[in-house]
Amino acid sequence: MRGWSFLLGGLIVWAVHFFALYAIGSIFLTTPIARGLTLVATIVCLGWGAWLLRRAWRAARLTPLDEWMRTVALCGLGIAGVAIVWQALPALLA
Repeated sequence: MRGWSFLLGGLIVWAVHFFALYAIGSIFLTTPIARGLTLVATIVCLGWGAWLLRRAWRAARLTPLDEWMRTVALCGLGIAGVAIVWQALPALLA
């Protein structure tokens, strides 16, 4: 189970951010509170992603499988970082 959470960590962060923004947008619509909460959720998720990125970068590379898992985790975190910023931009720029 630990391997799966390592591999999918970035995508889990992205999913949490996606659902948080969906809930914020559904509850607060286009109020200034929604922008503030969107900014807070984005900063928290990017921080969480940065912590996971640091952890994945320092992961031990003992076997080819460990190297593969590290590479997949880093790619997932990169995609998640771009997706989190991309999702937050319309709410913050509107």
